[in-house]
Amino acid sequence: MQSSLVNEVNTTSSNASTMKKSFAKELATTDTLSSEQFAVKEIRSGKTAAGKDYIDVILGDRTGTVAGKIWADNIPNCENTKVGEIVEISGKVGEFRGKLQITINFLQNCKDFELSDFLPKTEKDIEKLWQVVQTNIKQIKSKHYKKLLSNLFDDKEFIEKFKQAPAAEKIHHAYIGGLIEHVVDMLNLANTVIGDYPELNRDLLISGVLLHDLGKLEELAIGNTIYRTVQGYLVGHLPLGAIMIDKEIDKIKDFPIEDRSKLINCILGHHEKLEFGSPVRPMTREAFALAHIDNLSAKVNTANQLVEDQSENDEEFTDRNFALETKLYLK
Repeated sequence: MQSSLVNEVNTTSSNASTMKKSFAKELATTDTLSSEQFAVKEIRSGKTAAGKDYIDVILGDRTGTVAGKIWADNIPNCENTKVGEIVEISGKVGEFRGKLQITINFLQNCKDFELSDFLPKTEKDIEKLWQVVQTNIKQIKSKHYKKLLSNLFDDKEFIEKFKQAPAAEKIHHAYIGGLIEHVVDMLNLANTVIGDYPELNRDLLISGVLLHDLGKLEELAIGNTIYRTVQGYLVGHLPLGAIMIDKEIDKIKDFPIEDRSKLINCILGHHEKLEFGSPVRPMTREAFALAHIDNLSAKVNTANQLVEDQSENDEEFTDRNFALETKLYLK
């Protein structure tokens, strides 16, 4: 199976010798940076009220992100760059509206770096997560769902991509190995739900959990940063996943049309509402359970990341998070 996820994630660039000295999460007000490396996450140009140019950038590494500002006087000292590039910057760390911001006086593209410094990775043991996936597949009783899952999860190339894939570009499980971590979170939750609601079709729900984000393999890619592909923007991971699964089902003789439709509804409905990106609503008990299990895993992971990232703040509350639509209490 082809995927937009890049070849296995390399940990170093070619001939890497320059070591990164400071990480985003370790920065403090009044730090002075000299030829420090960051990945470019976002770039936006603007003008002050007086009509002077400036450039806002979001810089990142494996520990998090930090804002950067290039004022008009320093723009000539900064090389043109683009999102996804690794750059070296010099400047001064200050504060703007309660958050750190680097005033950048020099920026250039960098080709000599350790890629592992810029790609966040799950802290969990991927092989142990993979064992949970395999155990759940073995417990599937439906011969059609088991054949579908085996065709995918027995393929060595697919397995490696699935183990490395992030689950998102920015919000939840947005790191190498994030997808398998998210899926295993959901498998554990789904098995608990099935214990309390035995009338649910376990084979359908577990298959839906394992396959619900398969489109992320096409939607997201890994370079110097995790980024969204063209097909990710134009199609999105729910339709991409449904297309991938539909093609795989076509290879299986006499796959029941009703089982096919219920599984595809799980995939397309797992964001629950049309305004959240689902082209259809969940229309089985299993699809409805799947949507809420997915949301719980995503929201708790987002909350954990938010608290962890801001736990050293002197404030009582985190910044407001747009995905959670609230602040979180830190004490």
